[in-house]
Amino acid sequence: MKTAVSKKLDQKAEKLIKENNLSLTESRKNILGYLLKNHGPFSVEEIHNGLGNKACNLATVYRSIAQFENSNLVERRYLGDGILRYEYKDMKHHHHHIICRICKNVAKMKYCFVSEIEQMVRDKGYSDITHSLEFFGVCAKCKAK
Repeated sequence: MKTAVSKKLDQKAEKLIKENNLSLTESRKNILGYLLKNHGPFSVEEIHNGLGNKACNLATVYRSIAQFENSNLVERRYLGDGILRYEYKDMKHHHHHIICRICKNVAKMKYCFVSEIEQMVRDKGYSDITHSLEFFGVCAKCKAK
């Protein structure tokens, strides 16, 4: 039985899929719901494993993520390890990540100082501006080892 939170996320996923003129399928709803519920970024394989192998096949996850990215529902992240990862693109909240070079733990950084630079770019007449900024270091746990 789904919890109220899960039902709310299912409804949000369904609404976002419909608003972006994508066909509503159970697989798409589950994939987007997973990204809404869990802070990523996640590789396609991690999303597939997180959903459980019986939810849909890996090819469906790849296709759905590509469609979500084209619809601006997810953002692609590259964390320097050769693996593309994706997370829900919340238009009301922007953040960056810090990644441990040893254990690969990913932590969210809530403040974005780059938004001030984006405003300077807008002032120069540019529009539809995006940026991606990730930090790499050694976390306290790995440093202590």
